[in-house]
Amino acid sequence: MPFGVALLAENLNTPNMKWGVFYFGICLFGQYWTSVIQRIVVAVLKGDTSITWTEDFILTGKSRDYQNKALIIFTGFPAVLGIVFVSICLFNPWIALVGYTVYIFTSIDPVKSLNSLLPKLTKIIK
Repeated sequence: MPFGVALLAENLNTPNMKWGVFYFGICLFGQYWTSVIQRIVVAVLKGDTSITWTEDFILTGKSRDYQNKALIIFTGFPAVLGIVFVSICLFNPWIALVGYTVYIFTSIDPVKSLNSLLPKLTKIIK
């Protein structure tokens, strides 16, 4: 992230601000896009996209189908959110920056975020 933050800081409040915000969004959400693309490619070429989880993961006791659905939500939601925010930044970079900030603050404590997300996730997956 140092590159994305430096690019954002250099272009903040300049005529090129939307491009700084754009590239910061790509740096922020790019891992999710890459994960989704990788999962699609593996599913097409290999067919099996199952992952072995550690014992302390919240979905360890669940079925493979349940884990795969949860993984799609874990990677798909931030990927879609990133596409929305990066698209918005081309029209109004300040709105995208607010969205990035909210996303970053919700990601600061991932254990708390996952624990609060689990009841909602359980309702969605069933």
